[in-house]
Amino acid sequence: MDYKIKKLPKSEVEIEITVSEEDIEKYYKKACENLSKEVNIKGFRPGHIPQEILEANLDKKYIMAHAQEMAIQRSYADAVIKEKIQVVSRPKIEIKSETPFSYVAVVAVLPEVEIKDHKSIKVKREKVEVTEKDIQEVMEDLTKYSTTYKDTEEKAKKGDRVEVDFEGFDEEGKAVENTKSSNHPVIIGENSLIPGFEDELIGLAKGEKKEFDLIFPKDYPKKDFQGKKVKFKVEIKRIENPITPEINEEFIEKMTGKKGSMEDFKKDIERNVQDRKEKEAKQKTEGEYLEELLKRTKVEIPAALIEEEVEFMIQDIADDMTSKGIEFEKYLEKTKIKIEDLKEKYTPEAEKRVKMRLALQQLIKEEEAAPTEEEIQAEFEKVKSFYPEKEAAQIAEDFEKGELKNQIINRLAIRKLFDKVLG
Repeated sequence: MDYKIKKLPKSEVEIEITVSEEDIEKYYKKACENLSKEVNIKGFRPGHIPQEILEANLDKKYIMAHAQEMAIQRSYADAVIKEKIQVVSRPKIEIKSETPFSYVAVVAVLPEVEIKDHKSIKVKREKVEVTEKDIQEVMEDLTKYSTTYKDTEEKAKKGDRVEVDFEGFDEEGKAVENTKSSNHPVIIGENSLIPGFEDELIGLAKGEKKEFDLIFPKDYPKKDFQGKKVKFKVEIKRIENPITPEINEEFIEKMTGKKGSMEDFKKDIERNVQDRKEKEAKQKTEGEYLEELLKRTKVEIPAALIEEEVEFMIQDIADDMTSKGIEFEKYLEKTKIKIEDLKEKYTPEAEKRVKMRLALQQLIKEEEAAPTEEEIQAEFEKVKSFYPEKEAAQIAEDFEKGELKNQIINRLAIRKLFDKVLG
């Protein structure tokens, strides 16, 4: 086997390989052996069909195609291993000649990443403080989630939950599409409907009807409605008063599962809010650091890596739709969105993601932030502890297969990296 290697732009390598006639003969014989196990020829047992009989029953070109496929797999792997080429994609193969058999493999390789003076990146972390207002807001949310409602004959007021029929009409009196609903639940004052709608319900009694005009906001999500004037006709079908629980020892026990004082309850809330704010501040700091890191990173990204990332992003969208009972193909058909348009749309984000990964890999290497085997195993044990005992064997099997282990390694490496560069 002879080969020549040529560097291409965008971190790709061209490997031109010529396989000797002698080697092709060996692969041809091996192809015959393999095919003899797969075909049925009367009078011969599978795997025991002589080569001349096989050739008489199969097209020689078909056998040679199998031989060439084996030759490509073996010779390509040998060249990559011998030259220590760090490939990051499947090769694109083009056969150049049949005799002697030669082909060209173009493959994306791990690109060189240059990061300019990352040690000078400075990101100020926000100081986290929990106020009395934060605690009161949490307590209000807890009472809101625990609020129940009872029917009333009183007129609707702020805080009441009502069920309302409504429909919108244009200035010519024609019904406006997507503005009709029956027994629509609304808590007056939560502003779940367009601005001004809930205010018009205040003071209405059960069974009472009303008409009023509203103008949709200029930034309304649906463009067809932006700035549109609509006349709504409404009827109140049901009114319920809220029953808001009092925050006492009984309420605290119900929320926490244990008895406790108001003081202890507030301290628990304070700790939880502190943790949440710390995490948010940490994420914000890391995000700002990564954005600055991207600006300082220079790398030629192989097109194959970007294409793979785009495919992953689209598959992720498809899986998410499937989990919600939406068929991705039917969605594309209904919305008349072409898959090529989706690929074009997500290419810039895919390129950014790949660039970020390459920059982080380089930084982890430079900062020696790769986790030790002991750290990996300790993290795995922590992950395993979250699962029921009956699932432990499956989790261990997933870990040994590599995917879960790789996830843990990446998570630990990034955590160690941020500890080093951000303190």
